Amino acid sequence: MDTSLYAGNGDLCVINPDFAPLVPKLKEAFEQLWTPNDVEQLRKNFEGSRANMPFVPTHGYEISHRMIPVSDSSEINIRIYTPTNSSVTKCVVKPLLFIAHGGGWVVGGHESEGALSRLICVRNQVVVTSVEYRRAPEHPFPTPLNDVFDAYKWTLAHATELEIDPARVILAGTSAGGSLIAGLSLLLKREQGGLDGIIGQLLNIPAVCHPKYFPHEKHTLESYRQNYTAPTTNSAHMHWYWVIQVAGMDPLRDEGLAYAAELKNAGVPVEVAVHPGLPHGFVFAVDKEFTARYFHKMVSWVGTRLMQKL
Repeated sequence: MDTSLYAGNGDLCVINPDFAPLVPKLKEAFEQLWTPNDVEQLRKNFEGSRANMPFVPTHGYEISHRMIPVSDSSEINIRIYTPTNSSVTKCVVKPLLFIAHGGGWVVGGHESEGALSRLICVRNQVVVTSVEYRRAPEHPFPTPLNDVFDAYKWTLAHATELEIDPARVILAGTSAGGSLIAGLSLLLKREQGGLDGIIGQLLNIPAVCHPKYFPHEKHTLESYRQNYTAPTTNSAHMHWYWVIQVAGMDPLRDEGLAYAAELKNAGVPVEVAVHPGLPHGFVFAVDKEFTARYFHKMVSWVGTRLMQKL
């Protein structure tokens, strides 16, 4: 055994015993999905791979879609989840969760974050706006980030119509979506001078630092090597790809941990939830307790944050 694999947070990539029995089937399923030389097929594969999660509500919300203009005169689609709880009066404005989906900036869409969007909409009585940004390789950087920026501005400009409270906004993103949400925060600060109304960010297994620019003098970056052959998404697959919630067997693990540490050093209150022994994309195991725990952590955190900002 290569004991060097356990240096620098390596203990976090010791496989979770509840996940271990799933590895052969998940690896086989993921390899069938993985068609990197055929982007359209890859997208179809991932869109068809979402299974229902038993803890996600099937009612208590309405879904609507809008085509909205963006800065290059194109249009993109956003999905709006609105809670329908009869105990909440129609005229009461609600908090907003603005979410960007994952998928390596190449695959994914609204349904990539469908479970989380429905869960938080119903459990926290929050309006959720999901942005279907344009993806690479047809639309390389900075188009996805610009789309997210434009969608966020559109959402706030229509706050009255959507019955949302612009003073209680949480930004959320997973994986590539986490990078876009982190980038959105920087854009808002640069373009608008601040983060007015944003009361929190929820970054799940985020991509937040290119390895070339990783601050090695302060943090270790062993997770790409340690998780080179991890189940589901791994370093070997990441020639495109490349909380704060971090998965122990994720190549992006050390980026998330370092990002959290840097935020803390800057005086930003940060809560880090680590899921040891689980790979990037472990939520494909829809009926496992660790998947439910991952989602309920977000519901709990959003609820707490909203209560603090009443």
